[in-house]
Amino acid sequence: MVQDGMKFVLRIRNVQGSEEGFYKIKVKYYNEEVGSTAMVTVKENLRVSRTFQDVKASAGQEVILKCEVNREDVTAEWKKDDKLLTEGRNVVMEQRGKEFILKIKHAQKSDTGFYTCLVKSGSEEVKISAEVAVEEFDKEWRILNFSLQTRNKLEAELTQFRPKLEPLRILLYGPVGSGKSSFINSIDVLFKGQMATGALADSAEAGYSFTKKYKTHRIEVKGRSEVLPFVFNDVMGLEDKKQDNKPEGVAPEDIISALKGHIPENYMFRPSAPLTEEQKSYNSDPSPTDKVHCLVCVLPADKITFMTDDVFSKMKQIRETASDMGIPQVAMMTRVDVECPVAKSDLRKIYYSMKIKEKMQECSNRLGVPMNCIFPVKNYHEETKVVLEIKTSL
Repeated sequence: MVQDGMKFVLRIRNVQGSEEGFYKIKVKYYNEEVGSTAMVTVKENLRVSRTFQDVKASAGQEVILKCEVNREDVTAEWKKDDKLLTEGRNVVMEQRGKEFILKIKHAQKSDTGFYTCLVKSGSEEVKISAEVAVEEFDKEWRILNFSLQTRNKLEAELTQFRPKLEPLRILLYGPVGSGKSSFINSIDVLFKGQMATGALADSAEAGYSFTKKYKTHRIEVKGRSEVLPFVFNDVMGLEDKKQDNKPEGVAPEDIISALKGHIPENYMFRPSAPLTEEQKSYNSDPSPTDKVHCLVCVLPADKITFMTDDVFSKMKQIRETASDMGIPQVAMMTRVDVECPVAKSDLRKIYYSMKIKEKMQECSNRLGVPMNCIFPVKNYHEETKVVLEIKTSL
């Protein structure tokens, strides 16, 4: 307590809760007396009373982070890897008095990271952080039997298949380097039982289309003189327009013409000049077997994210025409071993992989193909002998 002339000071150092209460001062001067009263309220420093811990979760599980502070006059914000989080369909944030809750409803691989709850009150703030690690699925999200018995059964069903119309024509299309030719070669290996390169293929990193001509590929069956009742057609890859606006890659009009059976065998694709009715090579009277009976989109798993809207727009144009014609469609997602370490180390774990499922979902969203019509596969590429897991996945 200090008196400085007519000023009186009461100073409480390191105030504690026990000092809270009414304080009164009386000042006397001879027979006169004056006083003043004040209430001292001690507000506790902001601190964390309950924290959250690191979390390991399987894909698809709900992740909940809860923390609590010692006061209610607070607000909070959540961050992931130092970036502000906002609520969405899969992320919910709640405040219940002193408690703060973050819910990730269906955790995915992309939800892995460091999460921080920053709680503020005036100039005070405290933060709580923990790591969320989302691991692969603990069970298969799509069943695929890799046994030798299953493989032999599938091969027998396909070799004994006898459609009313032969051959059925399957057309493969997609961006440059997606593995269309390699997929045909892999199917060839499947039935020949030995390595084959009927469809010439180039490296996926080449950056340009190796396929220049429209060619039909027939699949021979090992130990038999017959071929399968379906054939594959490969086309030049789809590409973006170059900086000078010059078209590159196959023209969507040529693929649409192929669907209708107008493209002749060994037709040379010309990006800037698709085939027209006026040209001699145009097949104006296609037979039922000239037409396409199944359309397969081939996309590389490791490049889907980086593919431009222009390429997807071309693919959608082709898909819409095929839909109008009633042609069944599926998508093959190649290069899964490049995109996903799980698939690379053990192809039998392909349907345990979050990364593969996320890429399939991205493919579905951008292309418009249902998830149940998308199939992740690994083509033969660097292998020099037949691999059971690759054969079964195909």
